[in-house]
Amino acid sequence: MVGLGAASILSWAACLLLRRDARRLRAGALLLLAILSTTALLARLLLRGRPTAEVLLQVAAALGLSGALVLGVTVVVGSLAVSRTESRLRGRVLSGLGGLALLLSPWVPAALAGAGSPLGLGAAVIAGTIAITMGLTYLVFLGAAVLHHLLPRPREGTGIIILGSTLRDGRVPPLLRRRLERAVVERGRLLDLGIDPLLVPSGGKGDAENPAESEAMADHLLRVLGVPADRVRAETEARTTEENLILSHRLLDDAGHQGPYIVSTSGYHTFRAGLLARGLGFDDAVIGGPTALSYLPTATLREFVLTMSYRKRWIAASLPAAAGLVILLLRTV
Repeated sequence: MVGLGAASILSWAACLLLRRDARRLRAGALLLLAILSTTALLARLLLRGRPTAEVLLQVAAALGLSGALVLGVTVVVGSLAVSRTESRLRGRVLSGLGGLALLLSPWVPAALAGAGSPLGLGAAVIAGTIAITMGLTYLVFLGAAVLHHLLPRPREGTGIIILGSTLRDGRVPPLLRRRLERAVVERGRLLDLGIDPLLVPSGGKGDAENPAESEAMADHLLRVLGVPADRVRAETEARTTEENLILSHRLLDDAGHQGPYIVSTSGYHTFRAGLLARGLGFDDAVIGGPTALSYLPTATLREFVLTMSYRKRWIAASLPAAAGLVILLLRTV
């Protein structure tokens, strides 16, 4: 019990120390560890007859399966909320079925193990391993994103990079408009501090019929939001978030500015953008505009998949640990 108490205190202390830079997935892992150790400590106090290892094992499995449920709810809600223009019927149906499978995942291993056959036990281990791995991974992602929002970085810079997104009929859609508006609000805050930043809307993906994202963004900044023309410079080549950051940094540096800079994007995208900036060696602060609630579940899932695609080896390494957790849990039941 003393060990659980020490682990809980150390984990929460480590989370507080992340105030210097919460742009990392380990922040979510530390938060999950803090919640795990604290919950296990409370359960151990209530269930005095249970061994500490057994309580810790059950709490860890419960967290993993709870994460799978949360992920399932997010998938189902996202498939129902996404509009027809954003996803075809087949995609929405498949997504909804996948979400329902995740919602059933906490009970499937128990049902398979209850069959008592070697085949059933093997299937239970596989199903439980997948469910717990996905659940814990999702909780780590959500925890890291929450800490990133709760522990914002100091924001002072002479440049504001605005990340682009898809245009709609060559025009700035509401999602992208909110990124621009958030950047203009930030510009006003910096002006009050005596800093007149250069705004860099970033994004290529133009064609013969439609302008580049950044060109439409720059036009919106000038005509609609009233930013002076000499304080806007479009970056027209980037096609990914990484290129947005690299090429915009290069443009600002060549213009005589010095980082770190401020990056404006959508609220759901701030953590991944910060993670990428940190990986590129940039000390930027990332700010986010509001996201429509109907789009938030789909956006969260997209960010989760893309973020975890950077950590495939980490996920692969966690599978044996999750399998061991399931096997030990089945033995105690």
